[in-house]
Amino acid sequence: MSVDGIAVRAAVVIALVALSACGGSQGSESTTAAATPAAAASASSGATTSIANGRSIFLTGKDLSGRQITAQQPPMFPTCAACHNADGSGGKHLPGGAVSADLRHAALVTAQKTPYTLPLLERAISTGVDNQGQALNPVMPHWKMSPLDLHDIAAYVLTQLK
Repeated sequence: MSVDGIAVRAAVVIALVALSACGGSQGSESTTAAATPAAAASASSGATTSIANGRSIFLTGKDLSGRQITAQQPPMFPTCAACHNADGSGGKHLPGGAVSADLRHAALVTAQKTPYTLPLLERAISTGVDNQGQALNPVMPHWKMSPLDLHDIAAYVLTQLK
């Protein structure tokens, strides 16, 4: 993602925070109402970009700007989809007896005693620690990426893999 793209997404977040602060103040109702459609359009555009970036990372191992995602140790596979399948269903038998996890919503959220949240999934992706605080199988790479890319891939997995 380009510096301009990051700046636009940061501006969207700042605008949404400011907008929510305005909604709770005694400011002019017409000013807040006038700002809302533009903020909503920007937020929608930002969310679309975030999901597109997460999808790109998941399927290709590269973010939307073309930057290759790396790991602390060389990963067995260069993409999430190569191990977890393009639909996130997992089930791939890996060396050492490991089986890739199902990353679909039901497996990560519904079927968990402690459901994965965005921060918990970000932690699993970047540090190899699961939703219960336990180490994942060492075959799972500790992916290294920008905080924005980490957020985008986790959001993609949690919201798009059904």
